[in-house]
Amino acid sequence: MALAVQDGRPVGVLVTCDDRDANIRVFENDHQGEPGKRPLIRWRIGGPPASEVVEVALLGQPPEGWEVAGAVDSPATEVDVELLTEFRAGVTYTLDGSSRSDALSVDFTLADLPRIGPDQVLAPHGHNSTEVVSRETFLRKARDRC
Repeated sequence: MALAVQDGRPVGVLVTCDDRDANIRVFENDHQGEPGKRPLIRWRIGGPPASEVVEVALLGQPPEGWEVAGAVDSPATEVDVELLTEFRAGVTYTLDGSSRSDALSVDFTLADLPRIGPDQVLAPHGHNSTEVVSRETFLRKARDRC
């Protein structure tokens, strides 16, 4: 999973490994409040990928055949789920996705967007950090993991 910027908007980039289904999700990751007492604020989209590489404008219109999951309460975990409708300054977000397997997640804030240039993405670097790399470098490494 990686984060690109197109026309100033955050875009999720997922290599699907030629699977039939794919999901992309972004959620607030601010760790405030007691676990179980705070809502999970997320935006999740899923559907059949039209190509090996899926690019989805976060919080935007879904690609054809894809659907945005609505806000749902999860009684099993007693967590309220709210739909993420806008990005706010100072909030950390986590972007993740899956197709054949789960992709490494990417944490970002709005302050990260200006440092991602054309043909670049913010990609995972290990499990706890990120780095800006060329789109081609990200795609090559992601394909190697398929």
